[in-house]
Amino acid sequence: MRAFAFRWPALLGSAGILVAGVLGSTSASYGQATTSLHDIPWYEAHPAIRKATMKLCQSDHRFAHDVDCANAETADTKAWGKQSRQFAFGDLVSPEHWAANALGRKGILWGCDRPVPTYVPETCAAARQGDVLARQRTRP
Repeated sequence: MRAFAFRWPALLGSAGILVAGVLGSTSASYGQATTSLHDIPWYEAHPAIRKATMKLCQSDHRFAHDVDCANAETADTKAWGKQSRQFAFGDLVSPEHWAANALGRKGILWGCDRPVPTYVPETCAAARQGDVLARQRTRP
């Protein structure tokens, strides 16, 4: 019993040093990057550098909390969103698309004429313009 009581302060001291070392290294890794070299709009304007930065960030987890990595990734997500929106919804705001698609045009116009329109105003306007174009093409 006496031997345990004698060693207790030494065990407590080494445990305290161990806990302090772990907490110190953890807080240092989270706080290592508080400023960035470039902001999100800069990365949006420079896609080649954005891709290179993301490649570096995704290949090494030591950069997981780096602000530049977060900015490059956010800029890449925004660029992907703009590109996918252009391809996914480009036809919905084209009057030519609705002029050629009679069945779809009728459904869109029905939804646009409700008290609470189902579709966004740009789509309704394009469908109405497409309807005018289709009527002009069928006139003799």
